[in-house]
Amino acid sequence: MKTIFRLTVLAVTAALLCVPAFAATPTALPAYTPDANTPRAAVPSAYTWNLSPLFASDQAFEQALTKLQADVPALAQFQGKLADPVALSDCLDLYFHLHRDANALTLYANLRQSTAQSDDTASALGQRSLAEMARLMQTAAFIRRELLVLPAKAVEAAVAREPRLVPYRAYLDDLRRRSARVLSADAERALGLLGDNLWAEIDLNELPSAHEDTHGALLTDLPLPKIKDAAGQEVQLTLSNYGRFRASPDRAVRRAAVTGLFGTLRQYQHALAGTLAGQIKLDVAYARARGYDTALAAYLDKDNVSPIVYDNLVRTVNAHLPLLHRYVALRKRVLGLDGVHLYDLYIPLVAGVEKEVPFAEAQRILPEALKPLGAEYGRRLAEGLDPRSGWLDLYPHKDKASGAFSSSVYGPHPWVLMNYQDSLDDMSTLAHEYGHALHSDLAMTAQSYPNYRYTTLLAEIASTCNETLLSDYLLARTDDPAEQAYLLVERLETIRQTIFRQTMFAEFERLVHTLHEQGTPLTAARLEEAYLDLLHRYYGPDFTIDANDGLEWAYIPHLFYKYYVYAYATGLSSGIAIADRVREQGEPAVQAYLGMLKGGCSQPPLELLKGAGVDLATPAPVEAAMKSFERTLDEVEKLLAPSRGKP
Repeated sequence: MKTIFRLTVLAVTAALLCVPAFAATPTALPAYTPDANTPRAAVPSAYTWNLSPLFASDQAFEQALTKLQADVPALAQFQGKLADPVALSDCLDLYFHLHRDANALTLYANLRQSTAQSDDTASALGQRSLAEMARLMQTAAFIRRELLVLPAKAVEAAVAREPRLVPYRAYLDDLRRRSARVLSADAERALGLLGDNLWAEIDLNELPSAHEDTHGALLTDLPLPKIKDAAGQEVQLTLSNYGRFRASPDRAVRRAAVTGLFGTLRQYQHALAGTLAGQIKLDVAYARARGYDTALAAYLDKDNVSPIVYDNLVRTVNAHLPLLHRYVALRKRVLGLDGVHLYDLYIPLVAGVEKEVPFAEAQRILPEALKPLGAEYGRRLAEGLDPRSGWLDLYPHKDKASGAFSSSVYGPHPWVLMNYQDSLDDMSTLAHEYGHALHSDLAMTAQSYPNYRYTTLLAEIASTCNETLLSDYLLARTDDPAEQAYLLVERLETIRQTIFRQTMFAEFERLVHTLHEQGTPLTAARLEEAYLDLLHRYYGPDFTIDANDGLEWAYIPHLFYKYYVYAYATGLSSGIAIADRVREQGEPAVQAYLGMLKGGCSQPPLELLKGAGVDLATPAPVEAAMKSFERTLDEVEKLLAPSRGKP
């Protein structure tokens, strides 16, 4: 799943670190101190990916790419013959086999490039594999055209007559669901050549546009300044270490990190605005070509999701913004500030509690915290956390992508990228990314290739459910007021960053698309104005906005992902609801949840989620998350009341 960086915070205290291992004692690991400026070659191999399940080397990649290039034209033999059930089955078998091969190539190239961002060889692998994926999509475009002109009864009869078509039933149903959006053969060919990403072919929406590539290149090349750390030493600010410095207890350090990044963004605001505007124009063009009124309707319909889900989220969160204002006011009071700045939002309110969590400790804690999800989940989690598994690229190094993500291709295990620096937040990030990883792992184990890729709506549920269970686990094991306050504040931060902040991004995304749809030019100044309005509204009167805060949008890559960010907020809302069900109902709720994870895309996403007990077509899940935020805020305000003093 395309999750470039993780935006939630959670913590654990030193008293909670010594827990019994869920599986075998973790493997002894070589000593290593994380350093974002270390060359990759200096990082012990135990902490890096093993890509051999994909390809043993770049040479093996080249051989596979050459074979794919030779195999793709074979699809053409089926053109004009798909009314025959046998030919249709043979065609789909070949198409999905080729797609799986192409997906392995694009994943290998992406993983290589993520750990060698300035390596031209790695970049070329990515460009060539994506070009071949695009060629496959163009070659296979006739499949969609021919299937959509077949009468519904003919498709039903074909599935009944040819058993080999049964695994493709969900694919066929979802394809035909949007039959009214099909254009003429010439128009379809033109859109395919341009990279149209509004159809349900697997992963097509994940192929980056030229605008996304340009944005990534701009961020990679940003000449970020050096700043002084808490010890007064001059250090190079990077996108990898930005989050750590932004959360520094030393206000001067965190101010320098934010002003350093945002000040640099200011220097490139017009280029950055141009890349985002280009992406938005492309999104709207594809939507209009297909007859949609808005890009929002188009991209949600792609995943078979009603815009009601998006509207419910934004409306419900906006109705509860006074809670966020209360939280900002609490930060102002407890930290003793004249006003809360953006760089004051990421530090603990309770000093002296946060401790380091080396990876070996996190490796022991996470399986224990997620034990409520059952033995099957626990075994696979413990295996994936073992460095011998090759799932994990753990530590930051020079030229490595910032943040964290999980990616997979059908068959081999998932791959997880981290920039682990022994912080408590890093352990939470690890829990988050292994939620993605195990969701993919369970789905690919239970489903055939056409049905294993879950949609955007479901993408952030497993990750945020893991975080919620980790939070529950830690809170249940302390009766110390300081520790309780610390963990409860971090729960507030989880909801602030994953529901409030991501909904703010979702509003921004919808707003700027709407501006273009209404004919308003998307200049750097207009984008900044829109973002500043949201900052004022979301954070309230106790939040102080600095000169360059309106450029925060410029380094958020998720805004290029075509209406993805809302899934963080709906995901955490659903994750909280599912964690509550697991806690209250036990095994029946666990099995219902695992059934959703194993479902992939075999059913519409809202139906899969209903099977796990959550209905996002109503405001209820988001309302419940807001009530959770309010209850937690009440508790924190009592714990940090002036009469009690700071814990």
